[in-house]
Amino acid sequence: MKHVKYFAQFTLLLVFAFACSDTGNSPNDATSAQRLLPNLASYSATDVDTTIDGAFAAFGGASLLSGQVAVTAVLAKAEQFLQCFQDRGALAAKFYRHLDSKVTAPKIGGALVLNQSRVNQEMINCLLGGQEGNASAQAFTIEPCANAGSLVYEGDNISYVYVGSHPDVCEVFQLHFDNLAATPTPTP
Repeated sequence: MKHVKYFAQFTLLLVFAFACSDTGNSPNDATSAQRLLPNLASYSATDVDTTIDGAFAAFGGASLLSGQVAVTAVLAKAEQFLQCFQDRGALAAKFYRHLDSKVTAPKIGGALVLNQSRVNQEMINCLLGGQEGNASAQAFTIEPCANAGSLVYEGDNISYVYVGSHPDVCEVFQLHFDNLAATPTPTP
């Protein structure tokens, strides 16, 4: 029985040792989630990374001030986990705002890309802390839209989610992801 215990411990140690090895994934790779986000003409884009950091800082600070140290620790770990996925190109998100949007009803949207292959590769690493124009009545109408889907891009399984304040925002997001899905996979 003692040998079984040592074998299980050794096997677990090997899993963690190999899981913490460098996968070589980065946010600048061709199949990183960051590279698969839409680049839209006439839209300004802001990475969600700063927003995530700010949200965790706000909630974490409020938890710390109210004496909820456990909540603060959980929030800090969640932020570290998400940041790890972003740093390895597994997760990326942006907010978009149309440059000609009216202040009263701006055309805005957001897109999130999740490279499922990289999430699977990086799960243990990240869990362990990443070791290693004209005004009109229509211009003031907001018609929210959203969609989600998946595709295969250069052999990686990619999931995406987007939301927009107007249908034409969602149309440009969907066009981008349709174009990615239509890209032929290169042969080795």
